[in-house]
Amino acid sequence: MRSILSPSHSNRWLMGVLFSVCVLVTGCGKAHDPNSKEATEYVLKLGGTVIPVHSELPIDTTAKIPEGKFAVREIDLTNAKLRNLDLAKLSNLPYLESLNLHRTNLTDKGLAAITDLPKLKSLEIAYTRVTDEEISKLTRFPRLQKIFLYGTPAKPQTLEDLKSNLPGCTIYK
Repeated sequence: MRSILSPSHSNRWLMGVLFSVCVLVTGCGKAHDPNSKEATEYVLKLGGTVIPVHSELPIDTTAKIPEGKFAVREIDLTNAKLRNLDLAKLSNLPYLESLNLHRTNLTDKGLAAITDLPKLKSLEIAYTRVTDEEISKLTRFPRLQKIFLYGTPAKPQTLEDLKSNLPGCTIYK
């Protein structure tokens, strides 16, 4: 009886099966980042929540912080009493896609401290004290698809510049 799959197809199929087993059984290939635990502890201390990669369940207490390596996908700090000088703790999160700082006392200094978010798609800084000077620098997050700027003093020219430098990004103002 002849095999339906050619040798090259058989090899690719076998490699795919082995990779799947590796991921399911041993967790290899699981997303993790170096700053996830520290950032999660900081967010929880402020009363916020974190959603890790590959989960829809929020981490809202320290008891829910995973023991092993994990990565942060979403952070929600709505109405949190944060200190701008501590916001660097929200940096170096390579899997973070959504950051919500709605109605916080965020200023330009705090927003400037947040860096190294290569997958950031959604940023909510509505009703904060961020000005045009720092809003114009949001192009450092080239994957942004949504920026929420309600209640900020962003000028029309700043918004136009952002739109032209972040094509495909929707700005809510």
